[in-house]
Amino acid sequence: MKTWDWYTTEQKTKKQQKTKGTWDKGLDYETTYKMLKEKLNELRRKPFLYKKEKKKYAYLLVFLLQLRNGCRIWEAITGIINICINLEDINWNERVIIKVRTQKRKDGELRELILPKCVNKNDIEIVKDEFIGIMNEVMNAETIDEKKKIRLKIVNRLGTWLSKNYGINSHSFRYAYITYLGEKGIPSQVLAKITKHQNINYLERYTQSKLGREILKDLGDIE
Repeated sequence: MKTWDWYTTEQKTKKQQKTKGTWDKGLDYETTYKMLKEKLNELRRKPFLYKKEKKKYAYLLVFLLQLRNGCRIWEAITGIINICINLEDINWNERVIIKVRTQKRKDGELRELILPKCVNKNDIEIVKDEFIGIMNEVMNAETIDEKKKIRLKIVNRLGTWLSKNYGINSHSFRYAYITYLGEKGIPSQVLAKITKHQNINYLERYTQSKLGREILKDLGDIE
């Protein structure tokens, strides 16, 4: 399977400090998944697509893939691009799994993304041109700095659309998935392998804090 990536190596950049609490909006994984799936079904029921609706279609596929895998938004975009360029070689009778380079990893490690069952070949065919356009936009940049700027512009474009239309920070999809798996009893060591967190202590603190809040909320009252 062909694999497209915006660049083969990650140059060192200044470490950005995150504001505590900005990424976790307490999204419920199942509720959010069903909402995105229903929005996708609404578009499918339309007899034809205008340009604006086609872009919405493309964005919903990205966010479904991001939520389903707890990945970062650019990893999801890259995942859809890789599906597009391998469209005719994929066995659509089996679960579709694609590999993308994990962001924020200097070792170039790849991670597998599982395409949600609700997304099919026809969905990809409808939005294929949108994602090939994104790929070409990045490839046409002459320098790494230009590629980074374009990548950031694309990520911000999708993130702004999601926030404007649904009031959701795209990175909170990542933690909705982590919380969902944690509630299913998946150990933090396995979670780190799935989500590609390098700092397992950070992940453990997060999942244990969420679990602690649930215990505090649900246990202790005597009726």
